[in-house]
Amino acid sequence: MKKRGMYRKAPVLAVFLLLVPGLLCAGVYAEPERPTVVYGGSSWLGHYPAWVGIEKGLFRQYGLKVLFKSSYASSGRMGSLVAGDLDVASTGCISAIALMASGSKGFMAVGTQDSYATVEGLIATEDIGDMEALRGKRLAAPFASSAHVLVIDLLEQAGLDAQEDLSLINLKVNEMPAAMASGEIDACAAWTPHFNKLLNMPGNHLLANDTRFSLYKKYGIGPGPDLLVVRRAFAQKHPDRCKAFLRGYFEAVNMLIDQPEECAKALMKLTNLGMEDQMRVLKDITWIPAEDQRALMIEPGRFVTGMQHLARFLVRHGQIDKAPRVKEWIGEDMIP
Repeated sequence: MKKRGMYRKAPVLAVFLLLVPGLLCAGVYAEPERPTVVYGGSSWLGHYPAWVGIEKGLFRQYGLKVLFKSSYASSGRMGSLVAGDLDVASTGCISAIALMASGSKGFMAVGTQDSYATVEGLIATEDIGDMEALRGKRLAAPFASSAHVLVIDLLEQAGLDAQEDLSLINLKVNEMPAAMASGEIDACAAWTPHFNKLLNMPGNHLLANDTRFSLYKKYGIGPGPDLLVVRRAFAQKHPDRCKAFLRGYFEAVNMLIDQPEECAKALMKLTNLGMEDQMRVLKDITWIPAEDQRALMIEPGRFVTGMQHLARFLVRHGQIDKAPRVKEWIGEDMIP
């Protein structure tokens, strides 16, 4: 009985294959599926290279298919990375350092792609001329973010206590323009594109940007610089795939440097900005090419040294419990 059943089904399959022209040929001659790398990002400028690399086919030339998976917050993105849902991501340093401090060894840092020190900062109403004038005012920042760390640092430099000398309010950056317009707050710390919107509002001015951050002066590191990270298990299992991604990624960085207008056209789909606004954002970014990565990340490692000092800063201000040894999370073998 079993044999009759088997022989009865075989001709049906044969007829099906004959009735669908090209199906057999497609199975034999189809192009092999490209390995997929899942990248975690958002519309933030630190993710521009990955988006440009996808849109301009820079990863395809290295045999990769890269999937851009959107995730708004760096903390959530890092959680997805170590959980295995992402292979590569860009994140703010603070989220990476916090995960290091927890002891997680599920990821490695393999580069830093940009500096945006002039598009994040503290914006205030015109009557607030300096940090001292914030005394008694209402200052907003998104807690546990780079903007929050900037505020903590600037207040410390000015000798102000966030709990006693002013009201420090936890507020999302996208809610700040309305809060400033209504008079609900007197000052706020934000990053682009909301930073630009706030600056362009009548009656507002820039009080300080990331270049005033204490560690920027010595190490060139802002309060939460972008960091390119890979899942450790992915890099160990697929080192060639990881290196291919990084080659395509830093080719995209070069394209952002050399062909900003061409890149802006592609980025408008990610950011929903108009061409003029997109070009304005690009002009404010300093891109860091592949040839500078080893000097920043390994030897002499100025960027990693700055991250270590940032970790100690976070401990001192109660943002994390202990400072990890940042060098233990640097993927030296993968860095271009």
